[in-house]
Amino acid sequence: MANGSRPRSDLPTITAHHPAQAQHSHQPPLTLKERAAEIYARRQLGRVAHERRVLTIATNLFDLTLANRSHELELKHRRVLRLAALLHDIGRRFGEKNHPSDGARMVEEDGYLPLSAWQRRAVAYLTRYHRGAVPAVGYDDHLKRGDGRKLLRVVLALLRAADSLDSRQLDAPSIAIAVKGKRLSITCFVADGFNRARKVFKRRKKFRLLEEVMGMKVSVDVRAVNRVAHV
Repeated sequence: MANGSRPRSDLPTITAHHPAQAQHSHQPPLTLKERAAEIYARRQLGRVAHERRVLTIATNLFDLTLANRSHELELKHRRVLRLAALLHDIGRRFGEKNHPSDGARMVEEDGYLPLSAWQRRAVAYLTRYHRGAVPAVGYDDHLKRGDGRKLLRVVLALLRAADSLDSRQLDAPSIAIAVKGKRLSITCFVADGFNRARKVFKRRKKFRLLEEVMGMKVSVDVRAVNRVAHV
């Protein structure tokens, strides 16, 4: 860049996620609370590969949209987003059908999880509504007045979007995310199962809340490739 020049504000901000990155040593280590949440989730589910991928995607989405000034969330919201990414599916221990409500109950009742009172309510809320219908602000069963319901609805939108970009039934895609103005473009690169991946990852309903709370247009593209190089 020439001396005195400034970055162009009209260029998109881009990040990329590879499914193997969550295991690499250069990734930021989990905090003590996150480590406890991961251990708890592993005890309930046996494996946490999906949870770790959702954690990485959700964190990237948070940081990109924050840099783009698409929301006014704070560090505490980033922390509960990461905790919820690790815990959102723990209710699957009791089966698929009611796992959001079962998981929320587990978060609220299990003292093993080292959460503050606000974090416990927030993570229970995020777990309960990461799938299915989302109630209007103030009509959920978990948050209290003063918890910041509108901002937690934004956190929920990020969690739902991240969860939709990974599947327990499919090989994890490599993901590129670009933000430009009010447009969020996501590209999933898959080596196998293109038709099924296209059907799963392009589901619009998981991104509607994100579009609503951030006023953004979200587009998802799925591409079949043999290999992706990260440089």
